[in-house]
Amino acid sequence: MGRLIGLLPTVAAFVAFILSILCLFAGTQKNLLSSADILTLYTSTVGNGTEAHDFYSIHVMTYCEGFMNSKEERNLTGCSKRSMLFSFDPSEVLLEETGNTTSLDRLGWPSAISEDFRAFKITYQSLGVFYCIGVGLAGLAILVRLFFMLFRRTRQSAIELASLLIGFVMISIASIITTVIMFQFVNLVNYHGEASDVSAKHGREFLAMSWAAAGLLLVGSVASLAMVLVDRGRAEEEPPSPPPRPDTPKSEMAGDAESIKSAKSKY
Repeated sequence: MGRLIGLLPTVAAFVAFILSILCLFAGTQKNLLSSADILTLYTSTVGNGTEAHDFYSIHVMTYCEGFMNSKEERNLTGCSKRSMLFSFDPSEVLLEETGNTTSLDRLGWPSAISEDFRAFKITYQSLGVFYCIGVGLAGLAILVRLFFMLFRRTRQSAIELASLLIGFVMISIASIITTVIMFQFVNLVNYHGEASDVSAKHGREFLAMSWAAAGLLLVGSVASLAMVLVDRGRAEEEPPSPPPRPDTPKSEMAGDAESIKSAKSKY
């Protein structure tokens, strides 16, 4: 039972590591959790008759695009190249796809939405950095525990605790930014795109994975902290070890020297 409790921080870190990896790399390929997006921008009424897509599914490091079928189901056609400092610029994408080198006004695209995305550019670019740091720290916590297991050390390490705690902070910050983007930013896009029938919708699957990873790292941090305190308390209660006994040859020589001294004193 004690061993199972001792592995709780490692198990929590492992599951959080997997979830954070999925958040980071979702949408980097068509068949890799493309439905787990942060938000989807629907532009089906913009530039009818051109090459613009019906929707753009925006992830942490990429965006995917496609068309809607007659059943209002999404049909992905491809995804962009991944970038750690990724941010989506709808004006740039639409200009490239439609071949319009001057302005998107004639296509019915509201310029206010482009300004919204530019305003959130730096904030959005930070997502990849926070998730990457969180993934690295969760992985470090796992490696530290495996290292100590190889050397048969059962006590919790301060390095493991620090990795879990800082990892929790990083993933939590990323989750908070994602939550703001999903709700506040999506509402802003819907407000500015209402007249042009441009809309956005947030992704629940991604948000659930991100907060689940943060929650697991918090559980692992609390469990690791509790075990570090318990181990420290046990170390303080242990009595000091007795000094090493002198080896036999030295004690025998000391005894012979005392015998010689006593014999000389008699004479």
